[in-house]
Amino acid sequence: MQMELVKSADRKPADKLSVVRNFRKVIEARDISVMKKELYQFLILNCGFIAHYDIRGFKETYRRPESFAEVFIRHFDCEHKYFNRIYPCDEEPYRETGYTKADIKRELACIVEKHKELITKWAQQRQRDERYNVYLTHKKEFETQGLKLNCEACGNKYEVRVLKEGEDFNDFGIICCLFCGQQTKLY
Repeated sequence: MQMELVKSADRKPADKLSVVRNFRKVIEARDISVMKKELYQFLILNCGFIAHYDIRGFKETYRRPESFAEVFIRHFDCEHKYFNRIYPCDEEPYRETGYTKADIKRELACIVEKHKELITKWAQQRQRDERYNVYLTHKKEFETQGLKLNCEACGNKYEVRVLKEGEDFNDFGIICCLFCGQQTKLY
């Protein structure tokens, strides 16, 4: 027995459905961890996602910015190979909402379309930030030390790195302060 769709005048707007609200929250927060079980079930049963064993595995798979931007949202991007089209089976009602699964999928695709560019930029910036943090962590290990100077004349203490024809150079007989020009000491 097939359920009849609720008359369009009697149904609430699609963006008020819990599955759509939860999806919007995931997309706007760029945080898959806020996904609830209903959305997880809808995604794996109707949107071409694999289950990744369970909801925890699913969330873990798409938690990193690059996975979120390059795989998760691409299931709703008609220009991408992961796009999950509308199929005849999607014309079945979704629970007792008055909407078909196809209606819900179209609503999710609209949400992604509004945020796709920002999500891509966000993911790129997050990846850059991660690389920069790794760089800062390892910088001191690989950084060449400069000459440490202490100018008694003007009181400045600083470090300089001197290159001569592209190579480090530190064989100085006399060095003068960069600020006051007086002969100074290395420390």
